[in-house]
Amino acid sequence: MKIKHISIPTKVAHPGMRIGEVMWECVEKDVPGIPYVDAEGKLSGRFSVRHLFLLCCIPEDVIHGAHLLGDDIEHLDFPHMRADELMEEVVDDYIFPDAIQLSSNFQAIKALAIMEQYNTEYLFVTEEGEYQGVVTRMSIARAVVTKECCVE
Repeated sequence: MKIKHISIPTKVAHPGMRIGEVMWECVEKDVPGIPYVDAEGKLSGRFSVRHLFLLCCIPEDVIHGAHLLGDDIEHLDFPHMRADELMEEVVDDYIFPDAIQLSSNFQAIKALAIMEQYNTEYLFVTEEGEYQGVVTRMSIARAVVTKECCVE
C-alpha cells in the first residue's frame, strides 16, 4: 500500500500565522501536526500539537509526577497563559526544525518503520519535492480496516 493513497491533505503553516489557525487545521483534519513552510516557500519544519502542549501547557514537574497526581486537581490549570491568548500568538516560535518527508510512492510498511525509528505519529508525504499531505498511524490503520490497503 503506497502512502500517496492514504495521506491526508492539509494546509501548511507559514510565518506569522496564528497558533489558533494552525491548531484548527490539525483538529479539523485529525492530524498531530502540519508542515511549516518558511518565507522562501521551503518546507523547513513542523508544527506539532504535542510539542506546543509540552512547551507551554504542561509544567515539567507535572509530567515527572503525573503518576502521583490524584483525581482532584482542579487547582492545576494551563500555566501563565490562557488558551485564548495562546491561540493569538504567532506559530513561528513553536516550530520543530525537523520535518521527516517521504516520497508518495513509499510503502506504508516503510512509513510505519520510520515512525517507530523516530518515535513519531506522523510523516509528511511529498511528490517531486511538493508537499502532498500527512500520513499517520491512524490513516494507515483506517486503510487496513476499510480495506483501502488493497489499492495500488
